[in-house]
Amino acid sequence: MRPYRYVTVYESGSRFYVVGSEASENKYAVLKIDRTEHRSLTLSDGGHLYSRSELTELLAMLTDASIAGPTSAQKPVDRKSKASPPGLTEKITKAYGLIGVVRFLEGYYMIFVTKATVVAHFGYHKIYKIEDVSMLYLPSGTNANADDQRYLKLFQSVDLTTNFYFSYSYDLSRTLQENSVGVKMDTIPAPEKKFVWNNYLLEPLKEKDVSERWMLRIVHGYVGQTTIELPAAKLSLTLIARRSSEFAGTRFLKRGANLKGSVANDVETEQIVWEVTSSPNVLVGKFTSFVQRRGSVPLIWSQDPANRPPVVMGKPPPIHFDIHEPFATTAACHFRDLRNKYGNPLVVINLVKRREKRRHESILHDQLVKAISYLNQFVAPNAAILYLSFDVARCNKLGSVMPKLEEIGYNAIVKQGWFQSFPALYCHTVRPSAILAEYKPNVSADGRFLLQRGLSRTNCVDCLDRTNVTQFVIGKVALGCQLYSMGFIDEPHLPLQSQTCRVFEELYEEHGDTLALQYAGSQLVHSIKTYKKTAAFQVSSLSFFVL
Repeated sequence: MRPYRYVTVYESGSRFYVVGSEASENKYAVLKIDRTEHRSLTLSDGGHLYSRSELTELLAMLTDASIAGPTSAQKPVDRKSKASPPGLTEKITKAYGLIGVVRFLEGYYMIFVTKATVVAHFGYHKIYKIEDVSMLYLPSGTNANADDQRYLKLFQSVDLTTNFYFSYSYDLSRTLQENSVGVKMDTIPAPEKKFVWNNYLLEPLKEKDVSERWMLRIVHGYVGQTTIELPAAKLSLTLIARRSSEFAGTRFLKRGANLKGSVANDVETEQIVWEVTSSPNVLVGKFTSFVQRRGSVPLIWSQDPANRPPVVMGKPPPIHFDIHEPFATTAACHFRDLRNKYGNPLVVINLVKRREKRRHESILHDQLVKAISYLNQFVAPNAAILYLSFDVARCNKLGSVMPKLEEIGYNAIVKQGWFQSFPALYCHTVRPSAILAEYKPNVSADGRFLLQRGLSRTNCVDCLDRTNVTQFVIGKVALGCQLYSMGFIDEPHLPLQSQTCRVFEELYEEHGDTLALQYAGSQLVHSIKTYKKTAAFQVSSLSFFVL
């Protein structure tokens, strides 16, 4: 159900009236909030939709009733009082939506998005970035509790105007494949709780059985969009990064995983290509997408900055394993969740250093190898985790890392495929490209879609610089396959020097810098350009192996 938009809040002495409209602004809903209960949330959602004329009559009636209240004839209005004046007054005009309520020690605050800008659109859907929010204290009078005000300031230190996004018509917490297949099967999935950042703020509304249409869900991460101009078509390229709200936090404070298998710096990145001249309906138009994931090594480990060696202040703190798990329980929970969401195969690309004079990162490699080797004993060969260890830092010292990463990308893509909203082109079926000779399309049950099955999961220590360049190259390979599947290029390959690739690189650089600022507080140290050096050696063959 699409959330209400154009939300206006009216105030009377004893109530707030929140008016929300549908996109057409022909139907309106009213949420009534009692202001006399100071420490409880009392509201009612009648479920009735008003026409414009009915809403005007209702507001006029409420204004008259508020002016002619039961105490107004007995008691004159005190002009110096801080209480609301008689009648209805507009507190918030045409907000973008309601993102929840929160209570500290006294009454509840209601949170509205009051300013937002469109940062991307594809098909019928627009994606908005939050630019400003407003918190409305619900009880009548003012909140004089000093401790409550202190908690309010702490809450407001979370800047909701920094890389938080929403959409009225598109579930941003799920991938294009999940949303499209759900629409086709009339089984639209519920929002993915992991990627919704205001679940806690919406819980009080759910407990009061408020309609879902009042709840505007927001995601955190990055959204960027650019246009690709080809001789025969105009394409929209959208990059969406969804940061998980589970085990979220900044570098050194959040490392590894928790006991449920949720990892630090967990981000799902999706690239969506839409042919602008085709239908905006995903069931009719030409859409393709590819999804990959980054996240910390899924073991219980940490780094305490206080333990940094004083002699070598430039060195990172030592890596410490807080819990040694002989049965790889945490890793099992993590990979089980990935398999349930994306299917097989799971391709784990570990970028940490393996050879070090002073062992540091390499212990993460050793422990992850042990965990995956143990887990693969208990699954069928076709469900085994595919593991690749690739020392990006060492390879980059020897020469260009890009060709090897590109080979890794093709090995992953032919195993997983990508999503597209239309069947494979006949010419590709009759004369498939030699590059995709091992690719076997995953066709949906009705033959309508090609599906991505499985996932590439990339990590280094911080999951920032090395991870971003690896994901860029894998994404570049996938983009070539997407354009090829849409019939715009003859082979599923994009040269690094091409204009399309340069545009994609700029998008990925911004994507990487944004995620780095969120997790580490600074932009990428090593950009994609750092790794784009001329190859000084012959690229050896790479393949995934099962541990």
